Amino acid sequence: MWTIVNDFHIEKIRLPVVVVTTAGERLAGDLFAQANPRLPSGHEDVPDLLNGPEPYFPLGTAGRRTLLCAKSRVREVHFTIDAVDVTAWTLGTPVSVCVGLDDGSTVAGTLLVEVDAAGQRVLDFLNRFPNRFLPVHTSSDVVLINRDHIVHVEQVS
Repeated sequence: MWTIVNDFHIEKIRLPVVVVTTAGERLAGDLFAQANPRLPSGHEDVPDLLNGPEPYFPLGTAGRRTLLCAKSRVREVHFTIDAVDVTAWTLGTPVSVCVGLDDGSTVAGTLLVEVDAAGQRVLDFLNRFPNRFLPVHTSSDVVLINRDHIVHVEQVS
């Protein structure tokens, strides 16, 4: 009896998300994260996967299908806070915001503004934010918003 071992198989952890496309389609599924013992959570998290340089990411659906999603065509990704390293997600000054998107919808929540210089404003933070997806904490989850689809950000407090 022969056992075939696939040397290219890398064990993955499934992270549940809801992806909202620019066409308004909602896709529930799982992102596939690689284990990494050097990270506090022990694996990659949702922002790491979405903000990486690759233009596509795999999304496993309930029907055991895998969709290869274009990051440029994703408007939002919703997930629970337990899918990320909480320590890294508590740094910064919380600011209440309402984010207006190009489809007319809004996301209200909290933006954690990293203070790298005294008196940094939300505008400064947004202009210097290096990642494609901006994290906004809502009352029920975390929403990663594709910056290419943000029309305006209003500070609510």
